[in-house]
Amino acid sequence: MIEFPDEFGPQSFAMRLMDFGGVMRPPLGGAVTRVNRLGNRYAADVTMPPLEFDNGRVFVSRLIRAKTEGLRMEIPLTLGKQGVPGIGATVDGAVSGGTSLPVKGVNPGWVAREGYWLSVVVDGQHYVHNITAQAIADGTGDVTLTIAPELRVALTDGDVVNLAKPMIEGFIGGEAADWEWSLAHHAMISFTIEEAG
Repeated sequence: MIEFPDEFGPQSFAMRLMDFGGVMRPPLGGAVTRVNRLGNRYAADVTMPPLEFDNGRVFVSRLIRAKTEGLRMEIPLTLGKQGVPGIGATVDGAVSGGTSLPVKGVNPGWVAREGYWLSVVVDGQHYVHNITAQAIADGTGDVTLTIAPELRVALTDGDVVNLAKPMIEGFIGGEAADWEWSLAHHAMISFTIEEAG
């Protein structure tokens, strides 16, 4: 799994939900029905800032490798932080599915606000989720988070939950990996990353 150097973050990072469900519209005017399917995940359209030659060369090299090896990158948080959740958050018990995520090891009293992001690490792979309802950690650092989309893999007790630095991990979308060198010798890099699992 490829990671970009930490010293440069994206210029823009437009996330979207990849929805594998759909709406069934009957041909004769009946009720419209929503069909939900497991497997919804996130993708992001990423544009890096113009990078001078030496830095651009490294990013281009890693983008090429990421096309076949996959890419892991931090989700930029709009305000820079999601409170002070601490760094020891893990899954509390075994969880096989659904939208409730029991977490232990956060700072007591931490407030998980609606719209915060997290990633859960299972067998070394990150899975992104959005917190959909506010929750407050109790005095022992336990909190149950309501998330979207539904869990896509079974979780075990102790799986890492990244709240301070959520990561998206997946493959570069499209048929090609594209970049451009400007006349000022800057690399202009943009790509789409879609979660693998």
